[in-house]
Amino acid sequence: MKRVFLGSIIAAAALQANVYELGRVEVVSQTDISQNKATEVIDAQVIKETESKTIVEALQHIPGVFIDHSGAKNQMDVRVRGFKKSRVPVFVDGIPVYVPYNRETDLGRFTTYDIAEISVSKGYTSPMYGANTIGGAVNIVTNKPSKTFEGEVGAGIFSGDGHEEYLTLGTNQGTFYGLFSLSNYQRDYFNLSKDFTDNGHQKGKKRTNSDNKDRKLNLKVGYTPNDTDEYSFNYIVQRGEKGQPYYAGDLTAPFVGAGMRNRHWRWPDWDKTSYYAITKTALGNMVTLKTRFYRDEFYNKMENYGNLPASATATTPQDTSEYDDYTLGGNIELGIQLSAVQLLKFSVSQKNDYHKDISSNSPNADIKTSGTTRSYGVEYSLKATDALTWVVGASYDKNEVKKAQYRDATRTYVEGEHPKYDSDALNPATALYYTLSDATMLYGSIARKSNMPTLTERYSTRFDTTVPNPSLKAEKSLNYEVGVEHKLNNEHLLKGAIFLSYSDDFIASVNIGGGYSQSQNIGKEEHKGVELSLDSYWTDALSSSVAYTYIDAEVKDNMNNPYVSDIPKHSLVARAKYSPLAALDIIPQIRYESERYVRSEAIYSDYKTKEFFLMDLKIAYRVMKDLELSAGVKNLFDKDYVYSYGYPQEGRNYYANVRYSF
Repeated sequence: MKRVFLGSIIAAAALQANVYELGRVEVVSQTDISQNKATEVIDAQVIKETESKTIVEALQHIPGVFIDHSGAKNQMDVRVRGFKKSRVPVFVDGIPVYVPYNRETDLGRFTTYDIAEISVSKGYTSPMYGANTIGGAVNIVTNKPSKTFEGEVGAGIFSGDGHEEYLTLGTNQGTFYGLFSLSNYQRDYFNLSKDFTDNGHQKGKKRTNSDNKDRKLNLKVGYTPNDTDEYSFNYIVQRGEKGQPYYAGDLTAPFVGAGMRNRHWRWPDWDKTSYYAITKTALGNMVTLKTRFYRDEFYNKMENYGNLPASATATTPQDTSEYDDYTLGGNIELGIQLSAVQLLKFSVSQKNDYHKDISSNSPNADIKTSGTTRSYGVEYSLKATDALTWVVGASYDKNEVKKAQYRDATRTYVEGEHPKYDSDALNPATALYYTLSDATMLYGSIARKSNMPTLTERYSTRFDTTVPNPSLKAEKSLNYEVGVEHKLNNEHLLKGAIFLSYSDDFIASVNIGGGYSQSQNIGKEEHKGVELSLDSYWTDALSSSVAYTYIDAEVKDNMNNPYVSDIPKHSLVARAKYSPLAALDIIPQIRYESERYVRSEAIYSDYKTKEFFLMDLKIAYRVMKDLELSAGVKNLFDKDYVYSYGYPQEGRNYYANVRYSF
């Protein structure tokens, strides 16, 4: 069989019919002059081949993206080029879904059964996303049916008494479409590596308090009256539960707070509900209007059973912490095709955040915090020549705090409000793309971006260990990137990028004495590094993908903690797909990470985690065209490794599943 050019395969995957086009913010079409050619995309096929059950697992295959595990909250997120989760907003179909209070979300709770693609913007990020994209943006795009009747049903089992079930049904009747997706993923525990030795509060290989359950319902209906217009409504419900695995590190470690070491917590409720409508309307031949309107709800309940080890057998919580948050927002985008080679876009977005901290002591002590963020964006794209495209954009963002209540010293009633301050920033950016030849494309970008302080950073006392700082200023970052995309021998696609980011007024936790810390604008943070990837199509039976990242990140003006934690300086992810038979796929993959500085309690710490090398293996067999059986093993060599000190990850584990598509 004649070999197919690799770039065409990648382009076809990115433009697959089942992608919900309205859910994209930055276009990926090669024919659209506003395309961000530096955006990285993981599609549904790669998600399935790598057995990525959560968004976190899928994103680790993109260079420059690292898993960020908050062990003391059992929360899995990612860092992008070293920027932590609250600096990299997460969107679903262009709708921001992060928690209003701290602008974070637990991506370990976001499963991939209904996902068509995940895009990551890093250096240049379109101003159409809105505010707070200092570290980039992650957009999760859901499925859209493309056939008169289609669907997928699957089930599986895995180590730790785990099981999964999912069902997707869809129809596209031309003028209207509908989608129903339901999934359940849960397990009772996970096992640690044979190399783990009892430490801290963890005894034995069966990880204590490591259960989780995640269920999701996705309903989508849409109306397409003609070739240019589309109107859709989406309803997504997520219901989660999770335990908090016990601390399993040195109980005397000075860089880990005693409260964190002795936590006996669990979350019986981690719930999200999203309602959103997205529309696209052609206003004549040259103008397109796009809108997004949404309500995103988040309810979180944490139960505290007291300090370990005394509370290890407790069945009744001593107290609870409940967040009941929601966001109302919208975005209007106007695209004007000035000519065949010029495109102008305008956007206006507003996000109203409401946070309620429910007191376990008294209903009179429920405190409310709220704020509004507005963003005004403009982007101009010019295809100056057949080889050269120039994109320039800017956004003006403003954050206003509306309410900031606090409790009295006994935490039994609302005593008053903190001072309220606003923050704003102007964020210009530009990118150039130059096609040197049929095989080579060069690009470069400069972007000034910002990040408004979160409500948590301004007002949270973090269990009476932090002094609020309402007057925090917005962080600002100047980001440089140059890159190349080169096709080798018509069968290999090489990508490379060099990036450098300078952040001013960086917000960090600073030790202010007396056992207290405070969020402050401490000065500069610098991130610099290199990303390389190579996708290869060796034969009809063999393909591979390799991604390497080098990153060096440091805080310039904070001697209490000069290191940016949770970032490996070197990382490598690679996989291959070998199909000796048309119906059989053998997929090995490896991952290497060097040491990371650990997150510390606002004091100096030069402790590093250990480097690790992991290997996974998957075998998939198609009994018939639409019926696939697969089985595999993760962490094949049973390595003991951590992302967050004191919270070891899963040892060798197995899975088997069946999938039927129609």
